[in-house]
This record gives sequence, C-alpha cells and structure tokens, in this order.
Amino acid sequence: MTGPLIIFSFVAICVIVSAWKRKKIEAMRHETARLFIEKNPAIDSAVLTQLLNPRPHAQDPRMVKVLGIIVIAIGLGLWLMGLWFVFAVGEVQALGLGGPATLIIVMGAGLIFAARFMPRPPAKDAKAGTSSEKSQNGLENK
Repeated sequence: MTGPLIIFSFVAICVIVSAWKRKKIEAMRHETARLFIEKNPAIDSAVLTQLLNPRPHAQDPRMVKVLGIIVIAIGLGLWLMGLWFVFAVGEVQALGLGGPATLIIVMGAGLIFAARFMPRPPAKDAKAGTSSEKSQNGLENK
C-alpha cells in the first residue's frame, strides 16, 4: 500500500517544487525590472517588455539527440543488469526488467527520431559573418 503513496507523493512534490521555482523566477524578473526602472527612468518600452516577457529558448536538436543516446544507454544497462541477475545470481524474477528496459530504449530512440524534425537554431556566430561577407570586406586571410 505504501508504493502508490510514495509514487504520488513524489509526483506531488515535483509539481509543487516546479511551480515554486517558476514563481521565484518570475519574482526575480520583476525585481530586476523594478531596479532597472529606478536606475534608468527614461527606459524604452521595448526593452522593458523584453525584460518582463523574454522569448522562450528553442531546444537544440543536438541536445535532444544526446539525451536520446543517454536514455538508450540507461535502458541497455538496465537490460544487461537483468540478464546478469538471471545468469550470474540465478534470480529468475529479474527477467521482468526486460520489459521496462525495452520501453526505455524505445523512448530514447523516439527522442533521437523526434530531434530530426525539430527546427535548427540560428547560427550563433553572427559577429564573425559569413565567408562571402569577409571576402567583400577584404578581411579574409590569403
């Protein structure tokens, strides 16, 4: 009976901590905006709007692929641990690890597959410019 209680308590704690963290970040953002307005009364409304409502960060597809590889490695490790328990220790009940381990492996493969359809982030190297811009400005090394 304590198993479901522990699981739902963990989920409740995660939800509460996530909401608390979100509220804390929002309060810090408003405090920063208040201090910014106090220091600089002639503030541009666009800067203030951007400070209070930042754009959401786009997830990098490479990081999703890395996460998928990590999840697959965890699933394979769980699967191998189950096999080790069966053959080395003799615990036949460890065969039950095969199902969850396979599910974890498939979830990792799904992350890698989903990363293929994510939009690519813009290039971070905007200051350096492209090679055609460098050659037009005469900055390219010969």
